[in-house]
Amino acid sequence: MAGILRFRRARGPVELAVDMAGVRLGERLIQAGVANPRVFAALAGKAGLTGRACAVVDAAEAGARLEAAAAREGVLVEVSVAAHGRWPYEDASFDVGVLDGNALLRAGEGDRLDRLNDMRRVVRPGGRVIAVRSWPAGLALRLGFIAERREPSGEAAALREAMEAAGFRPVRLLAEREGLTFVEGFRPSDDAGAGG
Repeated sequence: MAGILRFRRARGPVELAVDMAGVRLGERLIQAGVANPRVFAALAGKAGLTGRACAVVDAAEAGARLEAAAAREGVLVEVSVAAHGRWPYEDASFDVGVLDGNALLRAGEGDRLDRLNDMRRVVRPGGRVIAVRSWPAGLALRLGFIAERREPSGEAAALREAMEAAGFRPVRLLAEREGLTFVEGFRPSDDAGAGG
């Protein structure tokens, strides 16, 4: 059992997600879905006043959750509701994209591809996109014992395949730890357009 579990102080999910997203001062950030509103607010703080932080959600109440988290952090954000249709942002207008991996996996195939195509369209060529999925951490993690994952989960593989199918290259699993999965992809530098 000692080889399977080890004691390590777990970082909070917000700090880990912010570090993995790697948003820098002055960058333009877009998030698709609600995910963890505190993470979005913290990322908006990283972008700062010289950057831009936007989100696209499916419903007004989801947008209100993101706006409330941003207000608590004292950061400026723009939230748009676009349930089914093209996002209200210009092509290549963002440096970094964050996808709610849980919402992406729950979506039907057509909706999933639409979200990914919109993300690819609005992120600049060479821009980075990270899908963040949360999963039940269990008692061992809460007590500080981290169960090591030897193989990528099926959900991580599904996120990677979906991003590759939408034209992101390269796509890779960054990590699955502390109740979070991170899958990273890039819009190819020579990508003239997005849409399938």
